[in-house]
Amino acid sequence: MGCLMKSGIATYSLPHEYYVLQIDGKAKSWHRRFVDALRAGLQLKDQFPHHDIKVRAPNANRALKLQK
Repeated sequence: MGCLMKSGIATYSLPHEYYVLQIDGKAKSWHRRFVDALRAGLQLKDQFPHHDIKVRAPNANRALKLQK
């Protein structure tokens, strides 16, 4: 598929950032915005307070652990 933009910037070559919501070390869902991942994680943490829930960017070495 070629570039559809007149400026010549290929949209498929732009980096794709997404955030992974993990529950007990297993990926539960993927979100394009950090705020959406954080909101979903906090809702899960409220429902399941004893589970280990983290929001992680795949290219980062660190994760944000949600605590109540």
